[in-house]
Amino acid sequence: MRNKNDGFTLAELIVSLAILLILASLGIAGVLSYQDYADFKRQNSYAQTLFTVAQAQLTAYSVRGVLPELKDVSDSPVLLSEIVTPEGTTADESERGLPAKQDGIYYLTGTRETYEKYLQGEYKGKTDIKSRQYEMLYGIFEGYMTDRAVLSAAIALEYDPEAGIVYSVLYSDRKNSFTYTAKNKNGRVNICDRREDYRSEYLIGYYGLE
Repeated sequence: MRNKNDGFTLAELIVSLAILLILASLGIAGVLSYQDYADFKRQNSYAQTLFTVAQAQLTAYSVRGVLPELKDVSDSPVLLSEIVTPEGTTADESERGLPAKQDGIYYLTGTRETYEKYLQGEYKGKTDIKSRQYEMLYGIFEGYMTDRAVLSAAIALEYDPEAGIVYSVLYSDRKNSFTYTAKNKNGRVNICDRREDYRSEYLIGYYGLE
């Protein structure tokens, strides 16, 4: 019989270490998965907050007669046929919200870098279209925000500048910028696809009218 004081054999140690490594990797994968899920929920929460803020401001703009100025600086509208809704259909095929969106979706976008420049006053008083766009975009949000650090992120605001209706907000502080036309590359993400699995993969928050 083997002496009771004998230790583990080399084979037993290898097997034990392998099991521990497998358990550790599963635990780490679970933690990372949960972190991504929590981060995705946070992005959606911020998008909803910005949506509410933007709608309040556009309503105020409507009363004050500022909407024509908003339309003047807005980027050209995105065609509904290019937008995939969370349900997987294109926006022009969706039966919800179409009466308000027949002319396409106007938008403004910003990034962490453009917000930092806005805070430094680099756009103030300038007349070029990009400076006016960033002044308008951050001006919409700042007056209602208690935590302005939220604005240091990739943001897309979509709306009807004539009716003062906000359609949607897309948000991510994990990506560099948003695009409607280019491919995903170097932290730039195309946001035409609004399906949850796509947004979850790229950690893009979304809140809006369908």
